[in-house]
Amino acid sequence: MVDFRVPRFSRRYIWIPAITAALFLLGGYLLIEMRVQASTTAAAAARESQDRLRALANLAFAVADAEANQRGYLLTRDRAYLEPYEEARVRLSSALLELRTLYRRDAAELARIATIEDTVDKKLVEMQETIDLVAFTGSTRQSVRVVRTGAGLRYMSAVRDELEGMSALERHRTYITAEAWDRQQRVNRVTTAAGVLTIVALLLIAAVFITRDIERRTAAAAELERLVTQRTAELSELSTHLQTVTETERANLARELHDELGGLLVSIKMDLAQLSRCFDITQPETAARWQRVMDAITAGVDLKRRVIEQLRPTLLDNMGLIAALQWQAHQLCDPAGIRLLLHTPDQEPQLEGNMAIAIFRIAQETLINMVKHARATEATLELRLDDRLLTLQLEDNGIGLPANPQRRTAHGLASMRHRARSIGATLEISAKPSGGTRTLLQMPLA
Repeated sequence: MVDFRVPRFSRRYIWIPAITAALFLLGGYLLIEMRVQASTTAAAAARESQDRLRALANLAFAVADAEANQRGYLLTRDRAYLEPYEEARVRLSSALLELRTLYRRDAAELARIATIEDTVDKKLVEMQETIDLVAFTGSTRQSVRVVRTGAGLRYMSAVRDELEGMSALERHRTYITAEAWDRQQRVNRVTTAAGVLTIVALLLIAAVFITRDIERRTAAAAELERLVTQRTAELSELSTHLQTVTETERANLARELHDELGGLLVSIKMDLAQLSRCFDITQPETAARWQRVMDAITAGVDLKRRVIEQLRPTLLDNMGLIAALQWQAHQLCDPAGIRLLLHTPDQEPQLEGNMAIAIFRIAQETLINMVKHARATEATLELRLDDRLLTLQLEDNGIGLPANPQRRTAHGLASMRHRARSIGATLEISAKPSGGTRTLLQMPLA
């Protein structure tokens, strides 16, 4: 069985990296305070404000570009507008990611960015819906109705308002930086300390969330394993039931063929024998036709007997497992020219019907595979009994197991293994060191 369980990591594997990261940030803060001069700090702040303004402008342009191409497609239904529309969507994602990176130390602005991102997502959904409606219906009527709801306009207005607010704030920050150059050192210390503390708090919160997530995933994996085990058991029971039903139907069909068809053929043969006394069948042409009819009936009787034996071996029900195995082994090996060695006990094992037919089918499938694929010249079938264990062993001197078994052969092996499990037995199929294949079935006897 495949093990779906997720390893349960100890919490120290999360807390230790978090604390290490926090200490690293604190050390970095102290180092920066010793080396950074006022001019460098002011210049960095100014550059950061410019980068933020640029990122905000890129985001506003990307939203406007996406809307423009969407409107162009709705007006013209020209698919040439879709490519720049998709490119604008990609630029939107990049711009939002850049904004998050630029505002990574500003929790308030991150919240605004989250609001912007949510609004942009709604706007993108609205635009994609109109495009999909045109593609699906081939008309812009439904898309125009969506546009006329005014939802897209509200989303765009909200995005513009947020971006203008953030841009105004950035411009104000630039102005404050220029005006308060002499106070920047003190403000910088406070801001840096607040940023570090914020990051530390976020790391701690992230560590808590990661811990809870691991626990949740572990619980989900355990539930998944339980469901897989349950489904596997249900499928195994269903397969066993289908095999049992199949064997029952085979037995019923064999019984009906024996009773009904056998009786009809025997009755026909007896009636023809009576008719032969009433007509002259010594004429050459009549005798030849009469002989063909009798031969056809005899062939039908033989065919009926072979079909019945393939459906349900009568020896298994009448004589027992040992006689059925001996008959089946000779039926398959003798025509193929395989020299067969049989070792069976004198005492017939006392088995239930399902167990006997399962053991017989496993041996039958093994012999069929050997005859068809192994290219063997010798084979050994051995059945051993003791007080607690029944052992069936089949060996051949063929080419052994294939490296990549064919689908049909693999299904046959899987069916054999399932039959063995259904009767509480173990089945081992292995290659012999000297060449050939060994099939070993062992079943405890109650």
